Amino acid sequence: ISVVPNPYLVRSRFDETATSRLMWFTHLPTYCYISIYTVSGELVTSFEHNDEFSGQESWDLRSGNGDEVAPGLYIYTVESGNSYPHNEFKHIGKFAIVR
Repeated sequence: ISVVPNPYLVRSRFDETATSRLMWFTHLPTYCYISIYTVSGELVTSFEHNDEFSGQESWDLRSGNGDEVAPGLYIYTVESGNSYPHNEFKHIGKFAIVR
């Protein structure tokens, strides 16, 4: 599992459009739950991935309440399995946003 681009450069050509910024989680299991945290452990947002044909999920760099996130280092978890919160698979990673 990885996040691209990492680091995310706001002024890069990777942006979909000038108003739509996306990061992509790749190589995901068919069904999983993705959570994004600040380095201090505060939950930024979380969402589900449920697609048996694609191992990718995008994130629009916005918090759960719709605010654009600040630049910095973030931690993410990907959890999958039948017995949430005691999942069979858990991956922890990090990414950076640079403005």
